[in-house]
Amino acid sequence: MPTILWFFIAFVLASLIIALISNIVLNHRLKNEVKDLWYKQKPLETFIRPYHRYNYQFETFKDQYQIDKLVDDKTWSDLNMDQLFQKINFNFTSIGEMRLYATLRQMYQVKNESLFNLFKSNVFFREQVSIHLAKLGKAIYPLFPNQLSYIHRNNFYMACTYFPFIFLILSIFNTKYGLLLTIASLLFNMILSGTIRKTFDQDLNSIFYTSNVIKRAYDIHNLDGAPQLDVNFRHFIVARKFSGLLGRANSNDETFILIMLIKLIFMFDYHVFHLIQNSFKKYESEVMACYDYIAEIDNHYAVALWRETLDDYCLPQAIHNNEITFEALTHPLIPLAVPNDLNVNNHILLTGSNASGKSTFMKAIALNLITAQTIHTATASKFNYQPGPVYTSMINQDDILSGDSYFMTEIKSIKRLFDLSLNGHIYCFIDEIFKGTNTTERIAASEAVLSYFNQQNGYTVIAATHDIELSEILEKQYSNYHFNESISDNTIDFDYKIKAGKADTRNAIELLRITDFPNSIYERAKSTTQ
Repeated sequence: MPTILWFFIAFVLASLIIALISNIVLNHRLKNEVKDLWYKQKPLETFIRPYHRYNYQFETFKDQYQIDKLVDDKTWSDLNMDQLFQKINFNFTSIGEMRLYATLRQMYQVKNESLFNLFKSNVFFREQVSIHLAKLGKAIYPLFPNQLSYIHRNNFYMACTYFPFIFLILSIFNTKYGLLLTIASLLFNMILSGTIRKTFDQDLNSIFYTSNVIKRAYDIHNLDGAPQLDVNFRHFIVARKFSGLLGRANSNDETFILIMLIKLIFMFDYHVFHLIQNSFKKYESEVMACYDYIAEIDNHYAVALWRETLDDYCLPQAIHNNEITFEALTHPLIPLAVPNDLNVNNHILLTGSNASGKSTFMKAIALNLITAQTIHTATASKFNYQPGPVYTSMINQDDILSGDSYFMTEIKSIKRLFDLSLNGHIYCFIDEIFKGTNTTERIAASEAVLSYFNQQNGYTVIAATHDIELSEILEKQYSNYHFNESISDNTIDFDYKIKAGKADTRNAIELLRITDFPNSIYERAKSTTQ
């Protein structure tokens, strides 16, 4: 046998041994990292990948849902839900991230308490699942299997995989021509691999990522205590067997240069791609089930760990009497927040001084209504609620691109609350209603809008205003509550506790004094209000 043939065989074997040893080292390192994550309350990745697509699943599939039941963009922005998403995002996988985002938009639910408890109490199960999910990772944000179009194979390209072997065997009988043809076929395959890969790179990465999803779903499915998955994994034997190499070879953190070279010269990617794509299209529903399974498992881990970071939380109870009752409710994004208790059985009009806590209180209720219905968690000691979508009109501003003034932006924000095609219960939170216009018209418009809501079935409205007059006009329709403060010398203190009745204090003019405005300004303002 020619020396070059022995060299080639040795090169391939050495590459495989190096890859195997490196894989063992990486797995050992990964296991050690994963063990500490739960106790340190940290995600595996503490950075945000620049090419992330958190909203991809939501944007892709939202048309399949009743759109008004989902959290809209305005509400998502008003409630700082990007920040909440990042707080909960202990996911290991990109598909877990995408599903968690869609879940918080009220597209899905994460509520398997048995699985939550398994992650919390069973260390072996938690670590094994974490390792499988971590091996899947976030290097690729794939297209979903039902988005992949079938790519017809080229039989000549498939045959190119075998040409180097054929020519190597030929070199045993004719060394000169056999070696020349072997080298030529290797170079041809490398060029061809690089060229054709560009034409279906996204599909290639997605389908190889999918192979790894199926492999990890199979491994987790077989763990004691894991939720069962109704998938015939025999349909995906080739995908599962090659998933380790394929997933690594097509990640963005490629480490095995030698393996990559072997893949190129044997047209490995193209060949295996076409071996497995048929099974994926034929059993597409089972592939999608594996995606859902992995993402749901990942989300349950993320929410379970997020619960560990909270000072207090409860399992919310859905009721059907048009009420919200909570005790020790706090804002989920504010550490050591002041808790509040309340029974909301009517519309509420909140009054109170600047910075006294009205907006934060409304956001706390709205966020807990969303987390209760999506991830079965409320930052309270008790939270009973009537299920229903949440809408807000809270943080408005001028829109330079559209030319809308602050007031026009606010009008559009509130107007959308009238256009909902829903039959069930609806929660609306309106902060500083119509503050973009003068006092006389603001009170008139606010009274008309809030009275209109009171006449509609199924609405619960919590609105905040600085106009004490409005609380008097609407006192038969809206329950009055307020937040206040205490001023002593040059300090102003807020207790952030909700109280029954309308506000009986104002602090704007006193703040002029406390913040060292010229005394003449303070005295003139004070005398004008007396």
